[in-house]
Amino acid sequence: MVQLLKMKERFYRFVGRYEIYVMAAVRFVIAFAAFRLINSATGYMKVLSEYPIALILALLCSFLPSGVMVFLGAVLILLQFYALSNVLCLITAMVFLILFCVYLRFSNRMGLYVVLTPLFSIIGIPYTLPVACGLFNEPYSVISVLCGEVTYFLMKHVVTSSALFLSESETGTKSMITLAANEILTDREMYLYLVAFTIAAVAVYCVRKLAIDQAHSVSVVVGIVVQLVVIGGGEIYLGSAGAILRVVIGSVVSLVIMLGVVFMTYSLDYTRVERVQFEDDEYYYYVKAVPKAFVLQEEKQVKHIHKKKTHSKKTAKGRKPEIEPEHQDSLEEQVLREFNE
Repeated sequence: MVQLLKMKERFYRFVGRYEIYVMAAVRFVIAFAAFRLINSATGYMKVLSEYPIALILALLCSFLPSGVMVFLGAVLILLQFYALSNVLCLITAMVFLILFCVYLRFSNRMGLYVVLTPLFSIIGIPYTLPVACGLFNEPYSVISVLCGEVTYFLMKHVVTSSALFLSESETGTKSMITLAANEILTDREMYLYLVAFTIAAVAVYCVRKLAIDQAHSVSVVVGIVVQLVVIGGGEIYLGSAGAILRVVIGSVVSLVIMLGVVFMTYSLDYTRVERVQFEDDEYYYYVKAVPKAFVLQEEKQVKHIHKKKTHSKKTAKGRKPEIEPEHQDSLEEQVLREFNE
């Protein structure tokens, strides 16, 4: 435990010293992964699918707000869908417009949640993000996660039904609009995830506000269990019992990740809890103080060793040897002693 706390302190010192560069590197990695995901999953416009495009856009997002990353990702998706179907691009643009209005109204500074949600959904651990919203922010910040989840399911359905959108001339515009609307708006599994994420974020927020020991760790466990129960039960109801194993494994991995995050951010020492009581003219105050767990840094003492200067016995030609003060005093005493005698 002590070694983990030391590693944590070193990590925070390193991040604090190079915060600008570390945050820029994190934004670059997230943006590059998101843009590469969009291009590799769709790839309908070959020019945008090239490697340098994602690299340039990621470098641009490194030192800009996260909202720019969300906007560029949406534009990239629309251009890829435009190469597939004009009708699909139009309907997607309408969906994105609604999502942007909701996002800008409630969670305009949570752009990283929007970008990370599709990435984590592909990996199989999207359950971490609703818990993070309830743990670090207000419950309404989960709206950013919901926007990212809608985008994930939208791309998922378009990729699986791309052959139908390619035959737009055969099916007709009206049929294409109906097909796109059904693919995007009538997915019951998507609504299941949206409901589970919302309930989990609210549950985590409520539990972490309780005056109990290990409130943050308990809230993480509650949030993961809520998602497991809601999504698992919903998958069984929808007839997708085969997805239960994937949900369970993703929930366990998400639990481990979030407990690690809690240790890095809210590591408290409950063995040294103090309870304080005081009053003023109007109220009595009962305060429970829980100190943070930390390790005292060892103070290094540097001992300087000075070498004594040694006088060289060698003298240059034509110069008299210098007599040290102590020897000079002894010679004077001898001369005086001889004169007195």
